[in-house]
Amino acid sequence: MKPDDRAAAPKGARDRLPVVALVLANLLPLAGVALLDWAIGDVMVLFWAESAVVGFWNLARLGVIGRWMAIPLGLFFCVHFGGFMAGHFVFIHGFFLEERFAGAPMSDLPALLGHLLPAVLALFVSHGISFFVNFLGHREYEGRELGQQMGAPYARIVVMHLTIIFGGFLSIAFEEGQGALALLVLLKLGTDLRAHLREHAARQPDVDDTGAPLASR
Repeated sequence: MKPDDRAAAPKGARDRLPVVALVLANLLPLAGVALLDWAIGDVMVLFWAESAVVGFWNLARLGVIGRWMAIPLGLFFCVHFGGFMAGHFVFIHGFFLEERFAGAPMSDLPALLGHLLPAVLALFVSHGISFFVNFLGHREYEGRELGQQMGAPYARIVVMHLTIIFGGFLSIAFEEGQGALALLVLLKLGTDLRAHLREHAARQPDVDDTGAPLASR
């Protein structure tokens, strides 16, 4: 093996790690549907919780880009993004959980997240790996502005709206059958994977074997 090949091999494995973690984390709900009898409400709450994971790692990105200047913008982001999430949970509760939980929507959240915690943690780790490998490792923060980064997660709001609508259609049409729930999970996996590959392919800088940008030579 040539020296260049030895240098490239670990880098290639490292670059594939976020994709592998994303796929594995998104396959866990399939196990929940097949083995633990998860209902449509469980799947929807898990998707909703992933938005909070995305928001957390976006705060980390804001901190890398802006340091102390990111604090006021990060606080605004927490309130604004949190408001969107609260509204989404009310919709999810009304459409998919009202028959199981008669209380106020937010009062049911701890019970809902209890058995979903391993899947939520897997998603947290998956997004964290992407943060360290792509955002930090590939210097995706270079050239990024605070306002631009703050707005990045809001595309997920649109995806969540579409997921709620499509999930409701599946729930009504197939009476929450396992096949319908598995299809929803796989569609979500495909959407996430495509978005991940497109985003990071577009934002990865050209680097040499040491990780230094070629433009800096």
